[in-house]
Amino acid sequence: MQQQLRIDLHDLGYRPSGSSSAPEAMELLSRERVAAVLLDLVLDEGEDSGFELLTWIREHHPGLPVIVLSAAQVNSAAIRRAYELGASSYFVKGNVPMAHIYSDLAARLVERGTGRPGSYKFGRLEFDPTRRTVKLGEREIRLTPQQTALVLHLAQGSKPATARDLIQAGLFRTDAAHSTVHSALLTLRRRLDQLEEGLGPNFVRATARGYNLVAVQ
Repeated sequence: MQQQLRIDLHDLGYRPSGSSSAPEAMELLSRERVAAVLLDLVLDEGEDSGFELLTWIREHHPGLPVIVLSAAQVNSAAIRRAYELGASSYFVKGNVPMAHIYSDLAARLVERGTGRPGSYKFGRLEFDPTRRTVKLGEREIRLTPQQTALVLHLAQGSKPATARDLIQAGLFRTDAAHSTVHSALLTLRRRLDQLEEGLGPNFVRATARGYNLVAVQ
């Protein structure tokens, strides 16, 4: 199945990477910047490993679309659990044409989020790119167009984005200094702090490897 997926996705113009275990997948997602995940719930470690990996992805990469594929976990409880843990879609292998799965993947890449139309969920935080708003409970703020684009870009992949990555993505002028990027992200984090003290650095996490988004618990 994995080999066929690789061939099909390559033919469709994607650059697929694969892993056969949860630890391999976590290492890959920490190393590479990916746009979406096709997840088989039953991996080498046992039937719960897929659910554990889905939980890990949602905790570490809350904006990454995850399309679940399964041959064994076909009962309604498993499907409900997958969606509760943050699956964007759920398909039982062999029950639907592969073309349907690839069409869903294309739709998720357009949406660039968890697959829920209109807004993206990051734990308690809700981001609506159309309205350019971020909501936490009853409080809501409006972002600038650039701030909205920054949040969207960081939600698209799993690997932290550096200042250079953000410049190359077209979010800043090609000759922009890295300090300009860091200043813009600092302003974004301060704007988020208006919703809740300390929210900015907790949601837009900065590390030596770059910036990424973290679900707000």
